[in-house]
Amino acid sequence: MVLVWLLLATRSLAQLQYSYTDHATALRKHLTIGYDPMVPPRSQRRVNYSAAGTDVGMSIRFFKVQGVSASTGQMRLKVWVRLRWTDDRLRWNPEDYGNISETNFYGGDITDRENTEIWVPDIQPYNSNVGIQVSLDRTAPTVYSTGVVFWSRPGLIDILCKFSGLVAFPFDNLKCAMEWGGWSFSSVTQGIYLEGDGYVFLSSEDTAGASYQEYSIKKVEVDLKTTFYEAAGTDAWTVVKYTVELNRAAFYYGTLILFPTILVTVLSFGVFFMSHEVGERLSFGITLLLVVEVMRSTVSTFVPICGELLWIDLFMLVNSVFCCLSLLETMTVLFFAFHTDEHLLPTWLAWLAPWIFWRGGRRTGPVESQAGSIFRRFSKGILKEPKTPMSKIEENLKEGKLTESDTAKLIFFENLFYMLDSDSNGLITVEDACCMLSFVNLSMSRQALKGFLEENWPEHKRFNCSDFVEICVELMWVMPFHEIKMGAENYMSSYNRFTKLCANYWLSWSKTVDRWSRFWLPMFYFCALGILFNLELTDDYLGGAGSNEMFQGFGNGYMSVAGVFRALVMPIFAGISVAAWFYMRRQAKQKRAALGMRESQVTPMPPQEEEEEPEEMMKPIVPRWSIKPGTAGMPGMLPMMPPATD
Repeated sequence: MVLVWLLLATRSLAQLQYSYTDHATALRKHLTIGYDPMVPPRSQRRVNYSAAGTDVGMSIRFFKVQGVSASTGQMRLKVWVRLRWTDDRLRWNPEDYGNISETNFYGGDITDRENTEIWVPDIQPYNSNVGIQVSLDRTAPTVYSTGVVFWSRPGLIDILCKFSGLVAFPFDNLKCAMEWGGWSFSSVTQGIYLEGDGYVFLSSEDTAGASYQEYSIKKVEVDLKTTFYEAAGTDAWTVVKYTVELNRAAFYYGTLILFPTILVTVLSFGVFFMSHEVGERLSFGITLLLVVEVMRSTVSTFVPICGELLWIDLFMLVNSVFCCLSLLETMTVLFFAFHTDEHLLPTWLAWLAPWIFWRGGRRTGPVESQAGSIFRRFSKGILKEPKTPMSKIEENLKEGKLTESDTAKLIFFENLFYMLDSDSNGLITVEDACCMLSFVNLSMSRQALKGFLEENWPEHKRFNCSDFVEICVELMWVMPFHEIKMGAENYMSSYNRFTKLCANYWLSWSKTVDRWSRFWLPMFYFCALGILFNLELTDDYLGGAGSNEMFQGFGNGYMSVAGVFRALVMPIFAGISVAAWFYMRRQAKQKRAALGMRESQVTPMPPQEEEEEPEEMMKPIVPRWSIKPGTAGMPGMLPMMPPATD
């Protein structure tokens, strides 16, 4: 084929004579005499509804993608626009003009009368950002002796795109449609048909195609349709729709955006394995959350701000949510680990939902001294009722018996008030006062103390420092100072034990939250990733019902059968792991129980080798205070205290 083409080309060139210039000048002058470039030419039309005008064959050769801006909705392509039509006014006999079979004329826009010698088609892209009169280079149409005109113009096409497929960014195949048609001439005088397939993007040039670019042309679809416009009456307008599908280089986004974001989110799960005593645990989670947000801001520069929820937006949202969950888990663990109160919230809020805020299943704080109950069992009948408030100190003051020890008692009573006033509001409740006094004054129970306070201070729901000192003077003035101090220390020990008990209880909750979070949160995250990477999002912007309306929120999504199985791999594996963990735990309990039964079934020693224990050692140990009166003569018993006398 190449040899035949060379022979034909050599023959054609051999037919041209030395006088080619003179013949070509005469030919051009002859063809342009009386020629009106604004009037459509005569030709044999392919349609039967109009015999006027001509049919224009259209073809676009796509050279490469120069740029795509999804945020502004623009696409720029380097193309060669090729048009072919027939103009019977430009026919001639080659033998009359030195065997010249083709010549060239000035060609430009049809409205540029000064620079256009012949009629040229009026075909433009309807959705262009810049007109092709500016973006395409000026070239000379080639006219053949048969009247066929071929016009090829290289240049750029700047298109305003209604992108389709961007919802799946960055694994998307962008589609952009451009519509070409006549602007001044309808199909009555200017028909349009496709030259071949209507497009070509395979070329032999070394500079064609894409390299080191984000986009490359994947395929082109061409559709020819006839449209009627109300402003144009009944004239038909032929429109050629080119749909260019672009292939994106997603490896960049997967390597430098998706993978680091997944890695940072997985690293945020590292807080589950840190001790609550690590001070940087909270700051570590906050830092990783900020890193994810910075990546999210970086991604926002690649996509437009729109109402549609893109795949990348959903991906970044999932990562942000799980980073926030890790941070929330850390806050919960730290709250539990360092919480020492009986309730999760302050006591005045605990009544709202006691089943949530109350530390159920645990005993409350120090209520009453246990030593006091034992002391009162020994001292039944010998205790005196307290007198009216301040009666004892008034008697001592009258007698002049206020010693240095008495002054220390007064100071210590005030100190007791400050120990109880934990919130430093200058008041303590009746319950707190009764609780403290039951540890220091062993002669009265808490209920008796409460009745005594309600009887002598009926209008007081809370006591200030002065009231509390008066109560202490009335109830504990005659007690030895060292006993008062020991009772206060006993109360503080009981209170500290209660605080430690609460702290250990909430600490166990914090460890439980960490233990469960180590498994469930990563498992849920990888399940979400499995669903995301197998979810295919689509839109109907280039076809279908409602394609002219912008949708808001989440678009159409579906998963293939293979995608469903891939997404279920992680949940199935997690379920098997949980079932195996429970099974192993059950087996371990059974083995421990069996081992304990074996240790309990020890063979007894022969009777002759057993040593008889003393009779005293075989008796049960009974607390002395549990012996009823009348058994004081039993060995090891203290005599009962004599009855009190006034």
